[in-house]
Amino acid sequence: MSWFRKNLPWISIAMSAIIIDENNIAGYRLNAVVVLVYYIGIRWDTTRAVIWAFIIGFLLDSIALKILGPNILSKGTMIFLAYFFQTGIFNLTPLLNAILCFAFTLVDNFMVYFSLTLFDVRPAEILRAANITLFQSFINAAIGYIIIRERDE
Repeated sequence: MSWFRKNLPWISIAMSAIIIDENNIAGYRLNAVVVLVYYIGIRWDTTRAVIWAFIIGFLLDSIALKILGPNILSKGTMIFLAYFFQTGIFNLTPLLNAILCFAFTLVDNFMVYFSLTLFDVRPAEILRAANITLFQSFINAAIGYIIIRERDE
């Protein structure tokens, strides 16, 4: 019960991001979970971040009612990439956070799309998927620029 009470705010944030992603805006779905996973990857220790990425990916795969794994794989990969940029020689400025959110959205959608294409059924035509991915990437870049500022420490 203590773990649940301690992590209730993050559980609420993750569920809110998933619910936001399920709604359409002008015919497009957002991908706010990518920004959440990126934030977790740059702010938390690696073990805790990987566990949360697994939980979020598992929830997304379960909600999609497809094969388990594409979202788990993409969110775990994002944690390791975020850790690389956070501990590397890079200074995570708001502009770099926006660029990384843009790139991570591209990587996330690419991994999920091609995992589903290879192991299940193609979720959408490639041009439609690219259009949706670019929309999500630009929105996430704006969110990353606005929300993720200098280190909180």
